[in-house]
Amino acid sequence: MLTLCRWGKADYEVGPLLGLPAEVELVDEPRAADVVVVPSTQRVTPSDVPRARLVITTTSGFDNLDVPSLRAAGVRCARLPLVRRDAVVQTTLGMILSLTRRFGPFGEAARAGQWDRKQLDRYDARLVGRVAVVGMGVIGTKMASVLGVLGAEVVEVRDGQAIPRDVDVLTLHASLTRTNHKLVDAALIASLRPGCVVVNTARGKLLDVAAAYRAVVAGHLGGLGVDVFPEEPAALAGFTHPRVIVTPHAAGWHPGLSAGISDGVAAAVRALLAGEAIPWAV
Repeated sequence: MLTLCRWGKADYEVGPLLGLPAEVELVDEPRAADVVVVPSTQRVTPSDVPRARLVITTTSGFDNLDVPSLRAAGVRCARLPLVRRDAVVQTTLGMILSLTRRFGPFGEAARAGQWDRKQLDRYDARLVGRVAVVGMGVIGTKMASVLGVLGAEVVEVRDGQAIPRDVDVLTLHASLTRTNHKLVDAALIASLRPGCVVVNTARGKLLDVAAAYRAVVAGHLGGLGVDVFPEEPAALAGFTHPRVIVTPHAAGWHPGLSAGISDGVAAAVRALLAGEAIPWAV
């Protein structure tokens, strides 16, 4: 018999884990579990899970797991990058298109009854041109593919590579590490091409969001889309600029999320029981 504990959930995760093998017993205490399933908000070290053989984070990013220490303690680690991938990509794409094509200002004018076809240039609507995709993991790779289909010139930025400044859009999809906090800081923002749109649906600490917001207000950045914040829950009421879109760490949600998590956990548990390679091991 294998014991499994689901230690915490994201606020929008609902429903139990379904489809687990019959050999699995659910327990409430992570210290008593062979398999521990956690959201991105739950930090996990070996002392938290002394009996564990496998820790699964239900997200694509895994910075919440102390992977080196867990591995050293003989604990395998895995993630579920596919269950949120398409939702995050579609949310990111929606932000990019809305901010470049100026859906917000157009919508405000329309609600005010304005038929502005003779003054379209004042909206500064643009095509999605040269785009830097920072982080070429599961989500970043799919994002680059989708943008390529739209005809964008995609610049793929991998770990350790310099972020190009001469882009129309900068979208973040990198994992958070000990060395890339504020990867996009005030200095880098100031060096971006005027009118650049910045979007972050990856990890909140990758972006100096306050500096980015100030750059939009000052007219340097053409737009800002943010789903993740350095501290959560974040105070969203201050993000009032019409060229700013904020969402409450919701990019990964979709109606099939719970079923996808169940399928991913069940597959990992079956592999563990069979002595096979764990899907999406880290």
